[in-house]
Amino acid sequence: MNKAMYFVEHTLMAPMMKLSNQKHLGAVRDGLIATIPITVIGSLFLLIPYIPIAPYANFMNEHPDLVAKLILPFQMSMGVLSFYVAFGIGSRLAQGYGLDGLSGGVSALFAFLTTLQFTTIKETSYLATRYLGGEGMFSAILCAILAVEVMRLCKKYNIGIKLPEQVPSNVSSSFEVIVPVFFSMTIVWIVVHLLGFDINKLIADLITPLLSVSSNSLAAPLIYVLLTCVMWLFGIHPQILATIMLPIWLVNSEANMAAAKAGEIIPNIGVQPFIFTFLWIGGGGGTLALCAMMCFSKSKFLKKLGRLSIIPGVFNINEPLLFGVPIVLNPILALPFLVAPIVCTFVTYFAFVSGIVPGMGYPLAAVWTVPSIFSAVIATTSIRSAVLVVVNFVIYFVIYYPFFKTFEKKQLLEEGSV
Repeated sequence: MNKAMYFVEHTLMAPMMKLSNQKHLGAVRDGLIATIPITVIGSLFLLIPYIPIAPYANFMNEHPDLVAKLILPFQMSMGVLSFYVAFGIGSRLAQGYGLDGLSGGVSALFAFLTTLQFTTIKETSYLATRYLGGEGMFSAILCAILAVEVMRLCKKYNIGIKLPEQVPSNVSSSFEVIVPVFFSMTIVWIVVHLLGFDINKLIADLITPLLSVSSNSLAAPLIYVLLTCVMWLFGIHPQILATIMLPIWLVNSEANMAAAKAGEIIPNIGVQPFIFTFLWIGGGGGTLALCAMMCFSKSKFLKKLGRLSIIPGVFNINEPLLFGVPIVLNPILALPFLVAPIVCTFVTYFAFVSGIVPGMGYPLAAVWTVPSIFSAVIATTSIRSAVLVVVNFVIYFVIYYPFFKTFEKKQLLEEGSV
């Protein structure tokens, strides 16, 4: 264990820290996080007309016009999600370079929209919306990065329209980005419309194998859980992993919600609640069970910390435990912190694959800060998912318990209570 910890600390920590602070990944993370309010609200409105209670469902079936109105917020959120993503990432990346965030967002959005096509039907033109949703997510990310990088290079080499100092700053800043916006849009226009490379389709085809693996395999959540726990053990926030997976989770979530809307079988397991609702019960590492033990500990320190941490823990926030106990760099608690989530990953995967627990048809409505036992029901609209949360909690409790008692004994010795 000591050798492994030494290896991670001295070999892996530096590159992982560098990667977590990388500007582009940080902008992608922040841009995607900025969409949480609209995806949650849209998902809740999709859930409202499809609550599986017989009299309620019959009423909704008899009022399709009402259903169409209720799902409009969903269509305006998930249906055009890439639109928001392009703007958010462009804005954040521009700010990271010290450029104007609003110009960066607009430029990114313009570049992304240039990848789309208009379709004419009976002398009326329509914008093809297929790639405005989850399918265009990766194109939106790349276009946002391209647009802002062009802005950065033009700024670096003083390429742009310069207006006199007397001109208001908001006007002059808009004129300054005309040239970089033209360059980034033109690059996309040439590639897509002159050379005929459908960027959206190409990217969708390239990531299909990745989506397939992430959707229904056991390997993806296992790797994610293991890396997350290792990073936490060394005090490194694993947000970088969520940044990488979030676009995939969003695409899978959109497919799940479309299937739920159509009354079809839910296709994907690889969505965010699989990890954040069913595995991270109390936060990364599933520490709510550990926190519950601490509340009744013989150690004054552990009891006080446990009771201070239990409310945040119920809402899946466990930094007080990670850095207060601490679990970080703690050789006694490191093993259950690694093993318990892996065991629960196998249990959760089997529960969904076997059909014991129904699929997550409303994954984006299950916000990670909602207590797991409630968000599980929201994601699946089934009480069986709440039972799965309880089962996983018991598993965490059983695995953590002997290690907790060992750590408690050590703490009592340090307090002079033994």
